[in-house]
Amino acid sequence: MRRLLWMVLLAVVVVGPASPGGGDGGARSGGGTLRIGVAPVGSLDPAQARSIEQVLVAAQLFDSLTGYDPTTLEPVPALAAGWEAAPDQRRWTFRLRPGAVFANGRAVTSADVKYSFERVARRGSGSPGAELLQAVSGYGAFRNGAPDLAGVTAPSPDVVKIALDQPMAVLASVVASPVLSVVAKEAVEAEVPFAEAPVGSGPFRLVSAEEGVLSLAPSPGVGAAVALAGVDVIQYADLRAAYVAFTRGQVDWARVPPDEVETAARRYGDGAFRPFVAELFFGFNLRSPKLGDARVREAIVRGIDRRAVVAAVYHGTATPAAGIVVDGLPGAQADGCARCGHDPERSRQLLAEVFGPGGPPEVTLDYDADGTQEAMARVVQASLASVGIPVTLRPTSPQTYDRHILSGDQEVFRLGWIAAYPSPDAVLWPLFRSGSVDNLTGFAEPAVDDLLSAARSEADPARRTALYQEAERAIMDAVPVIPMAQLQLQSVVSRRVRGLIVTSMGTFDAAAVSLAGA
Repeated sequence: MRRLLWMVLLAVVVVGPASPGGGDGGARSGGGTLRIGVAPVGSLDPAQARSIEQVLVAAQLFDSLTGYDPTTLEPVPALAAGWEAAPDQRRWTFRLRPGAVFANGRAVTSADVKYSFERVARRGSGSPGAELLQAVSGYGAFRNGAPDLAGVTAPSPDVVKIALDQPMAVLASVVASPVLSVVAKEAVEAEVPFAEAPVGSGPFRLVSAEEGVLSLAPSPGVGAAVALAGVDVIQYADLRAAYVAFTRGQVDWARVPPDEVETAARRYGDGAFRPFVAELFFGFNLRSPKLGDARVREAIVRGIDRRAVVAAVYHGTATPAAGIVVDGLPGAQADGCARCGHDPERSRQLLAEVFGPGGPPEVTLDYDADGTQEAMARVVQASLASVGIPVTLRPTSPQTYDRHILSGDQEVFRLGWIAAYPSPDAVLWPLFRSGSVDNLTGFAEPAVDDLLSAARSEADPARRTALYQEAERAIMDAVPVIPMAQLQLQSVVSRRVRGLIVTSMGTFDAAAVSLAGA
């Protein structure tokens, strides 16, 4: 299942860190209940977590093998106390943390990890995390009926071994995803639906779910590591209602609706707004005869004033994307796309080189029919008309758009992407690796494939980042996409909150939060 997440991206905007009075300063104090205002959560099963609310709640109720440092996004211990990789980056060993228990008090074992991964990877699971396990040895066979996922083994209760079919130096980051959280088999297979009454492996457990409020309390075994007495996840009808509750002092944290961002920034400060690892492109169908010449694609990119388009359409909830690897991911480059600068004169020169006085043919712009995307398409259409490129708009219903862009009939098409883990690999490999199911542009360049493979094999983080940066520059030299916008993290936090740090991945760790005066 691909992570294009069209409607999630359109719904903008996800969680952000604390406004003044929040952040990570101040001494921790015991007790108190953190009140989180959210839109309806729905399923509490981490394997099915798709929405911002579901991922955020899953991060409190469950742990994965690893987690993320809130500042650097480097992998840190969670259920696994430590790990090591063989020099070939294909054989990994994770050692579970002593004392790790589920919310029912049972010890977490390596068998639970294997069960959890198999539950996600099994054909028909519907989990967005299945593709994260594609590199695990035996994945294909397991999907086709093999009795187990052979590459994940449990040689002892506290040791998990993972064998891969190809090197993946960022595996410790991959397995930190909340959708790969570790669950208890007996809870999943109990009569009570797991999605409604989960038994988690994280710092908090579900105490009750009544009248739209999910009440969480510290799980067994966390001890003094958690300062809060509890977390109340208060579900409102929509994002706006949750934000209004915040303005009335009824909750401590809420997301900001897009049309309230400027007001919220003035009232509560915008110093903690930060980028989210989600971006919007227009992709080029490189199989289209109209778009086969890189000069034509560059002319289209240079003909679009992306800064003006994003400002007109997103009103501060997004910023122009500098390249493919966006801010918040390691290795993001300010000049990730050297050919993307707005330059109408250069655009006209390139078109004259290719088409002469007759001018370019009409280009079709494909997008999913939605108010935001309609507005963007019309601004882009006008921008390109000004440099002599005629554009026909072709909206498709959101329900069928995914199928349409797989048809091969698309020309210039809207593409949304969220990085599933904090590495350039989470964007470059799926979108631009030859043969990837998510490579919707048809981009294929052996030199880029070699760079991406070399990066996945490189144990040294600095050298790995340099390889990804080189790959990004090589990709954008061919101009297979137009990087349009990067979504932003925007929320507000009450002044009594301490230690709330939201990562660019869109989650925060409530176990690190305390409340002033509690």
